[in-house]
Amino acid sequence: MNEQRLLDTFLDLVKLPCPSGREGQAAAYCKVALEECGCTVTIDGAGPKIGSDTGNLYAELTGTAPGSIILTAHLDCVQPCEDVKPRIVDGVIYSDGTTVLGGDDKVGVAAIIEMVRTLVEEGGEYPTVKVIFSVQEETGCRGAANFDAANFEPGEPCFVFDDAGDVGGACLAAPYHYTFTACFIGKASHAGVAPEQGVSAIEAACCAVERMRQAGVLGAVGSYCASNIGRISGGSANNVVAPQCEMTGECRAVEQTDVERVRSAMDDAMREAANMVGAQVEVDWSLEYPGFKIAEDAPIVRMFCRAATRAGFTPRTFMSTGGTDANQYVKLGVDPLVVSTGMTKFHSVDECLKVADLENTARLAIALVRERAGEA
Repeated sequence: MNEQRLLDTFLDLVKLPCPSGREGQAAAYCKVALEECGCTVTIDGAGPKIGSDTGNLYAELTGTAPGSIILTAHLDCVQPCEDVKPRIVDGVIYSDGTTVLGGDDKVGVAAIIEMVRTLVEEGGEYPTVKVIFSVQEETGCRGAANFDAANFEPGEPCFVFDDAGDVGGACLAAPYHYTFTACFIGKASHAGVAPEQGVSAIEAACCAVERMRQAGVLGAVGSYCASNIGRISGGSANNVVAPQCEMTGECRAVEQTDVERVRSAMDDAMREAANMVGAQVEVDWSLEYPGFKIAEDAPIVRMFCRAATRAGFTPRTFMSTGGTDANQYVKLGVDPLVVSTGMTKFHSVDECLKVADLENTARLAIALVRERAGEA
């Protein structure tokens, strides 16, 4: 493994602007890097379907041993992610404080590219390596949802490099995730002259939030179960009783029974609130992705633990209420395991990444591929 080359690749990647929907420059960079290693690289047709300027990148490196393995990361970042100016202080990479760093998920992308380069340079036995760099992960894993299942084989081990925590961690469960858009319809009236003749849609929305709070289904609801109101907007002017208001939110839980219970209670709260103030409401729910759970003794977990130990890490497992592309890949018949990459304070301008964690992520990727060759 070439540590300086890995660092240079990471710094190159985070400097490329790639908000969700505009991952094209990053995809082009990765395509060149992987083709130089002898990979067959294609860009799928997901882009036009979901409004991205590129599709998912899919690459294959033909193995020298039987079997295959999938390693994946996503190309997009949350905003603000343009004009990133990375700096390294005492072995830690930061942005300049005006943008995110982009370690979520460029650490995974850079580590996988370095893994492929290392395999080609070192030779030896390795299985066919399948690489996916997806688009629009941050907007509901939409790229992964449109990936072609024909590229997968049933039961194929799939490692998603996209979680926080020290390298050596693996997530065994991820949530069912619902989102909603609620449109409250009231009645306009002059707020100063005849407020009693109006019905405030904003009041109905606020009442709904309070009813959710009283029902105990807002925020951290329980073990690996949470909900949130993300946005409320409505009204037309200060002197007009608001005739309309839109509210969006979500709920998620590892257990399907928990997420359905919370979803039902949130829905009831919105309908009851509208009825209380004399408004109407239309609520549109969408299952963004299903949850999944993997047994501690599943073959992919045992494989991960052997590889992590081989690379010098102490393997550990955990559960999370954060969704990733794994939630989509599980529907395609593969066994996805989300692994930690050391990303810290992601989705904020305080995001940072230790250079050592970047290097350790690449070491883990190499160890996983070598371990798979030994299994086949």
